[in-house]
Amino acid sequence: MFRALLIAAAAVLLLAAKPAPSVDYSLGVAPQTSGPPLLTVEIRLRGDADGETRLDLPDHFGDGTEGWRYLSALSVRGASVTAPDPAHRLLRHRPGAKLVIRYQVRTAYPEDPPGEAGNTYRGPLIRPEWFAVLGNFVFAIPEGRESEPATFAWGKLPKGWRVASDLEHGAMGRPMSTKDIDESIAMGGARLAVEERPIPGGVLRFATLADGPFQPGPLADQVARIVSAERAFWNDLREPYFVALIPLTAKPHGSSTGGTGRGDGFVLYATPNGADALEFTIGHEHTHTWIPERTGRMPETAEPAVYWFSEGFTDFFTTRTELRAGLIGAAEAVARMDKSMRAYDASPARTAPAARIVIEFWNDPNVEQLPYQRGQLLALKWDEEIRRKTGGKADLNTAILRMRDHYQQFPAGQGPDVVTGLVSAVWVTAALDIRPDIAKYADDGAVVPLPDEMFDGCLQARVTISPGFDAGFDADASFTTKVLKGVKRRGPAWNSGLRDGMVLDAWTYKAGDMTRQIELTVRPPARRGVKARPRTIAYWPYGDVDTQTRALQLTPGMSEAARAACGKKIGGL
Repeated sequence: MFRALLIAAAAVLLLAAKPAPSVDYSLGVAPQTSGPPLLTVEIRLRGDADGETRLDLPDHFGDGTEGWRYLSALSVRGASVTAPDPAHRLLRHRPGAKLVIRYQVRTAYPEDPPGEAGNTYRGPLIRPEWFAVLGNFVFAIPEGRESEPATFAWGKLPKGWRVASDLEHGAMGRPMSTKDIDESIAMGGARLAVEERPIPGGVLRFATLADGPFQPGPLADQVARIVSAERAFWNDLREPYFVALIPLTAKPHGSSTGGTGRGDGFVLYATPNGADALEFTIGHEHTHTWIPERTGRMPETAEPAVYWFSEGFTDFFTTRTELRAGLIGAAEAVARMDKSMRAYDASPARTAPAARIVIEFWNDPNVEQLPYQRGQLLALKWDEEIRRKTGGKADLNTAILRMRDHYQQFPAGQGPDVVTGLVSAVWVTAALDIRPDIAKYADDGAVVPLPDEMFDGCLQARVTISPGFDAGFDADASFTTKVLKGVKRRGPAWNSGLRDGMVLDAWTYKAGDMTRQIELTVRPPARRGVKARPRTIAYWPYGDVDTQTRALQLTPGMSEAARAACGKKIGGL
């Protein structure tokens, strides 16, 4: 009897020790006789216990939609397949059956990604000799199993190709789930360069095209410096990190840089002339490792309503951690915040409520920038209020780290949402109730105020009165058709000699920017037999109605020692 009990107990222990079943993914590359190759995906998993497994196909991410259009030849071994709608497949099988799903993925980009379009959210990016894909556009996920363990392996690849992905972190000891598969980045090609650098708690891998516009080695050094500085502030990660840079083609005017956070890595996008803006983009995307990923849950619907936290706070702590680490000086940190505040004050969408941001975030550039601007000002406002309330013993750093520590006590995805977590952390830190501010400024859209002096008087928010921005013509219609339209009689454009019907050859223009002239290269309307010479007209976009704007500045007349001390204060406790 005793022996039987021992055998039964041993069986129970063996069952308890048996690892949970995983969803196993592989990604390969299949060359084609003409055009870009196809990606090949294989998924092995156990079907659901009730005999029905619902499969979520790639659908939307960012402003990209209908990602399932780029999938083909989907087959399932071990189940019958029906399609309740284009974005899902219903698999019927024996309870718990072993299933093998295979399909192919084609490119959404018939040519190299254009800088004019920004981040590559149209769908999978696959070129004849390289690819760079977000998991959201490539991998199908079994519904309701986002937290289930997952593995990844590379499938068959063309000879001579090199590949890299944050999905390889599973083989380096980092536990992975199907959510990690979805939120991944993979890059490969015949000319892929992969650099490695040591960082606190792990190794950074940086991947980009070896013959692209950026030198892989120096850029990897820059990424490693920023990642190390931010990890030093948060001091809670002991895992590898992966960054990929996707080159964009040059824009006709200006430059473009962007990024996409991936949890244990991020993606950079940049035109050839975008190097100057990369430093901040790198810091911003790396800060997303914590904000919001490790500080709170984002809402499942209407997510842009709290982008003031996930994006605006990310901007604030990017500048703060780089200042603390000495990567930038106090003057540059203040200039960053001042630029954001000036853009906010000049924005035609400045008072848009959260409901409008949810609807128009991906469609209106002014609305898209608003949460970044508004959230950074709220962070600056609350940082000052916490320091004053606690006599300088705490600040927003104290609150955000407390918020992080509290959220990490919960099982993955079950902690408080970002707003609840922040409200609680600020209250515990300083007995300060920020709920009225959230309702007034973040939700209803009132203009965020700042004290005249902050950080013990070494930072000033000066109010100035100046003419309001007025281009003097219909910029959207004119730039779309490349023909000048809507020139206002006696307005700034009219007074400079511009008239409706002039052909636009080139322009330097930024809506709301009062710090530089508008510059247009124009020609008279075409006439038969007359060759018109282009001429460049520059003018200040001063309107008839004055506006009130604010400027952040270090208090004039401070000594170098005082400026250094002020930088430390702005960097936080």
